[in-house]
Formats: sequence, C-alpha cells, structure tokens
Amino acid sequence: MRLSHNNSGIAALLLTLFVSSSNAYEKPGTGDLEPLKYTPGGRISVQCLNRTIDTGEHVQDEKTGILQYIPFATCNETGRPLEVKFLEDGEVNCTISFLSDEMFHLFEFYVHHDSPLACRVPARPLGGERDLEGMSEEEYIPLVFALAGKLEASHMHLATNMNVLFHLTSPTSGVIDSGTAYSTSPMSSDLTRIIIGDSLPLRLKIHWFHTLSPLSARSNGEHATMRLFGYCLLSAFAGGCGAYAFLVGWEFPKRLRRYAFDRRGGGGGAGGAGGIIGNFGNGTGAGGGGGRVGYGYVLGVGGMSDGGGYGYSGKRKD
Repeated sequence: MRLSHNNSGIAALLLTLFVSSSNAYEKPGTGDLEPLKYTPGGRISVQCLNRTIDTGEHVQDEKTGILQYIPFATCNETGRPLEVKFLEDGEVNCTISFLSDEMFHLFEFYVHHDSPLACRVPARPLGGERDLEGMSEEEYIPLVFALAGKLEASHMHLATNMNVLFHLTSPTSGVIDSGTAYSTSPMSSDLTRIIIGDSLPLRLKIHWFHTLSPLSARSNGEHATMRLFGYCLLSAFAGGCGAYAFLVGWEFPKRLRRYAFDRRGGGGGAGGAGGIIGNFGNGTGAGGGGGRVGYGYVLGVGGMSDGGGYGYSGKRKD
C-alpha cells in the first residue's frame, strides 16, 4: 500500500515534528519543553574517536567533515559496547576478547600518549535523529582515558585497573557535567602483559560526584556509607541512654534500699545480724548476733551479744 504524494508530505512533516521533540518533554502545567534528564540506573553509552593505525590521526566523516566517533569495544561480559549506569558506583569489568593487529597498534598510541583514547558520553539521554548523526556536539561530554603502561619491542604492559569519575552540577540535575578516567598503580609490578591476539581485561571503578568539586563533595557510595555510620552512632547513643536510665532509675535505687535495710538490722537467715541502736535483731538461725547497743536479743542456740546495755549471752534457760 502506497501513500499519495500529499499524504507522504504530511507523514514526513509529522515525523519531523516528532523527531525534533523526542529529546524533550513537556513540563507539567506549562506548555514549555524541557530537555530530558537521566534517571538513576539509566544506561550511558561510551563512544570513542575513530583513528587510523598508521599515524593515529582521527578520522573525519567524508560528507560533513565532523570527527567520527564509534562505540567503545564490545565487552565480553555483556556482549555490548561499554556502558555505565547513571549514579551507580561500583566496578564494571569489560574484557576485550581479541586484540587484533589494528587494535594492538592503537593501544600503543594510547599508552605512548601520541594519540589519547579520547571518548565521550551524552550529557543528557539521547533522543532524536540529530543525536544519532552526531550533529550536536554540545550534548556530549569528553571522557579521555589516560592509559598507563610500558611499551616493549614485541609486547606491552598495561595498567588495566582504572578509575572513572563523573561530576554533576547538583544531585538532582540529571545531567552529566564532566568526566575523566585514568589508570591506577602504573608503576607496580601487577601490570597485564599483552600481545597481538590476547584478550584485554579492563576493570573500571565508577564513581559519581554530586557536585563539581571533589574536595567539597563525596561520591555516591560514600554518602551511603556515611548514612550507615550515622545510623550506627544513633543506635549506640540510644542504647547507652536506655542502659543509663535502667541503672539510675531502677537498679541503683533497688541496691540502695537493700543496703539501707541491711544496715538497719532487717537481715534474717543463718547468722542474722541484730539491731545497731535501739532495735531488736531478728536473726533466728544458729549463732545469731544480738544488738550492739541497746536491747539486742536473739532467739537461737549459742546466741551472744557483742555490746553493752542489756544484752544477754549464753544459752537461753527454759
């Protein structure tokens, strides 16, 4: 089924309008269009500058003259080019299963820094035909991978552990402001030796910063750690307050009352103590002690007083 010429023109117009508004959404309650924003967990694709293996020079599009970007190498773990997730800190493994002769020589350029591994990520979610054509450079953020290693005559050693950092203008902006990537521990002996035909395992540690300055901001994972640490401190403080209230309000007064009761001569049982002053001892066991001063008297066998007054000693006579 074919569309007439007029219908085809209308369809083309509608398609153009749809494409032009596909990278924006309407703000509720207004009629204004607002650019798209990333949401947590959204996938972000990485594209890198295409270069020649002869000189490492960048490749330009023959029609437009614009620098040509291609997707990052396919990762063996996912079967897709390298991607990161918005606001998700963690480690991303990307193993390039086979280093061709061309790719190996490109990595020599990258390590020697004659031609850096210059990549980019979309500042906002892609939407529309013009993004796919790469006509809007302002919507991409440079992401240069500073690879470190040692070049040898027949092989090379690469520091495959890398930090990848991203910055936002604010925690709720949903827009990437800047980014960078670099190898860690390039001087250590734990470098990966590769030759043509080997696989190349890249271990990327992703960190997101909610502000532009890393000195005044913590990464997304550190915020979660600080919240957990705060909860632990709050729980410890609440537990300490509860223990203090129990000891001061219940345990200590109970022990003080028991101690005062014993001092007044209220203790019974075997060998019970008598009164101290002017009271009668209530000890009823064998060998109960009488009062010290006053009228101490004990009912028992072998009871004796150890003070003056009218204390009685010896056995009670029937």
